[in-house]
Amino acid sequence: MANGTDKQNGFGQTALEMNYIDREQLKKARVVQARIFERTQVKPPISDILIEMGAITIDQRDEIRKNQDESSEIGTTGTKSGAPSPKKETSENNHNNLDIEVSSDKLTATILIHKNAQAKEYGVNDVKLELHSRGIVSGIAEDKLIAAFLQNKFSVGKPWTIATGTEAVPESPPEIEYQFDTDPIKIGTMTENGFMDWKNRGQLPQVKEGDLLAQKKPGQPGKPGMDVYGKIIPIPKPEKQKFICGKGARRSEDGLQVHATLSGIPKLSLNNEISVMQTLFIEGDVSIETGHVEFDGHIEVSGAIEKGYRVKGGSLRAKEIRNAQIEVDGDITALNGIFGATIKANGNMKAGHVHNANITLAGDLAVEKEIIDAAIEINGRCLINDGIILSSTIAAKMGIVAMDIGNQAARASELVVGIDKQLEREENSVKTEMQGVQKEQEERFQKIKELKRQSDEINTTLGEVAQKQDKCMVQHRSLQERLEAGLLAHQGAAVEKIQETIRALKAKQDAYDQEVNRLMDEDEAIGKKIAGIQKEISETKVEIESLTDRLLVITEARKTNLGIALVKVGGTICSGTRITGPNAVLVLDKDLKRLSIMETNKAGHDGTKNWHFELGTYR
Repeated sequence: MANGTDKQNGFGQTALEMNYIDREQLKKARVVQARIFERTQVKPPISDILIEMGAITIDQRDEIRKNQDESSEIGTTGTKSGAPSPKKETSENNHNNLDIEVSSDKLTATILIHKNAQAKEYGVNDVKLELHSRGIVSGIAEDKLIAAFLQNKFSVGKPWTIATGTEAVPESPPEIEYQFDTDPIKIGTMTENGFMDWKNRGQLPQVKEGDLLAQKKPGQPGKPGMDVYGKIIPIPKPEKQKFICGKGARRSEDGLQVHATLSGIPKLSLNNEISVMQTLFIEGDVSIETGHVEFDGHIEVSGAIEKGYRVKGGSLRAKEIRNAQIEVDGDITALNGIFGATIKANGNMKAGHVHNANITLAGDLAVEKEIIDAAIEINGRCLINDGIILSSTIAAKMGIVAMDIGNQAARASELVVGIDKQLEREENSVKTEMQGVQKEQEERFQKIKELKRQSDEINTTLGEVAQKQDKCMVQHRSLQERLEAGLLAHQGAAVEKIQETIRALKAKQDAYDQEVNRLMDEDEAIGKKIAGIQKEISETKVEIESLTDRLLVITEARKTNLGIALVKVGGTICSGTRITGPNAVLVLDKDLKRLSIMETNKAGHDGTKNWHFELGTYR
């Protein structure tokens, strides 16, 4: 074949004559071959293209070659490289025992000499010529290594990597520098002698309007790669990292900086949103003098939040929280502690102690002294490094670290680790809502079925009434015609009787008309009901699709955003403590000291794998 034109006795023509392909498949293969030649100046064999198209199999190709030398089909290929198929290619020149295979990513080429071939049949130049004929020109091994391969100094009868490309190096992501403390609410600060100063909690950062909040420093530039065909592999485009700005923050036009648009407290949320919250200062307690507090910003309380009061805001810092209702979007600090409160926050919480409280957090919980009689659900860690957990139920997705858990006098605690209880609850809520919606949907379908049955009955009755109506009309018309024709002019009694019958038929016809109108109105009302229910069904389908999408997102999040099923105890954990993970449950039957308890599926002493909690050294 020359310049993309098949000779009459070429491979494609032979395949056509043998009924392995049709003319349309051959035409398509030649178009593909021509396009490849235009781009690369290399013509791949028609046989390879037909195999790639799925038009023929390798066995069929070999059968066709028995009848026709394909070399006339290939023609002049030139020396510039294209991108041949990553499938295995067998040399079609004199080196019939030399196989070269290129990986699908075109970064590796391997060579194989069949076991029945003699290495002396080939020289280094033979191999390099074969590589070049296939367009493999980059990353070829040194001549001495190729010579060693030909002398069977490597694995005999196994592929050997003869050419290696270089992968493209992506640009490193930009480094983000925050100009404020992103975790200002500390449970204490470390002194020079290594002790924790619980009283020194640090100060909340303050910014003024126009202050720089964050900036990006460009990462290291990437480097292009090159495949074994000498083709440049472009630098992968990095994912664009955009600053997420909330209230009080504005991104610069070039997207590299964020500035404050008002004065207040800068905040970085768990989803990396930068915002600035204005501050509400409350001198003294939140009590009868202040009433409930709701403020879209940071709330700073110098005293306590008293029993029965509600506080809702961006973040909160108070001396103490007592039996109050708290709901904030960010972090909470209770310097002395929390007693009997119900708290929900989308950030972290730090407190001196927690007694008899119900707490739900999106972040971490850090407590200085003790957690007693509390019900806690957090998506982060529960940290009470130097304190004790007593008679509490704690679910911490990222694990629990405590000094002591339980004592002989207290009710045993229940600890759940590695499980996102909030997401699990949301999943169950969505499933319950979906079941309710689907039940209502099924009831609607049943209602439509019942209404259609009623409509069918009405239409059956309408048919019967219409027949009677028609019969009555025929009788009425016949008698009326006879009367008007004067056929009974001399039969006075008969005429009177006919007139009476006509009047009766007219009354009956009017009754039928009223019945038909009533039935039609009733059927029309049913039709409107069906149309209304069908509209509800369409709207509910959209609702079900939305719930299904939410459920898929939740399910995917539970699969990918995994927790850590770990409990670490620096002191003593008492018997009776129940630990639940995603796949295993452990109830301690004795007191243990200084250990890590982690869920694992490593093989046990008998060699079998099963999920269990493994007791390890405290680190």
